[in-house]
Amino acid sequence: CKVVSLRNFELKKAEVVRFDMSGAEVGMTIRNKSLFKVTIVGGELGAHYKGAPIGDIYMKNSVVLPRKSTTTVTLDVGLQFASPMAALTALGALTKSPGDITVTGYGEGKVWFVTKRFERRDVPLSKFIDIFGEPSQYL
Repeated sequence: CKVVSLRNFELKKAEVVRFDMSGAEVGMTIRNKSLFKVTIVGGELGAHYKGAPIGDIYMKNSVVLPRKSTTTVTLDVGLQFASPMAALTALGALTKSPGDITVTGYGEGKVWFVTKRFERRDVPLSKFIDIFGEPSQYL
């Protein structure tokens, strides 16, 4: 589906507004270069430490990106840890060895009745650090 394509979007700015062990609010400024209003309707990321599951990050709200615009939206995300021990492991890994954390997941965009899923596998946490900054600033 060429209507919803990653080439049509540019993340201009991302900032964690609120963070706690149950979730976060992320302010994002996104440029939609397409001719269509796009709604980001879902997404989920699974975090892994040295291949073992830590937990999931999932969207709790939808956001609308008007056509041919740059828009700031607030994304409400939830966190669900695989276990209490996984939560402790995640905190330790974030501060001591973030290079051992990878993320796999998807996002879904919708134009009219057409929904497209964008999937990514084994993305190093460093890619997210480049966008959102060092995890230690939120702990």
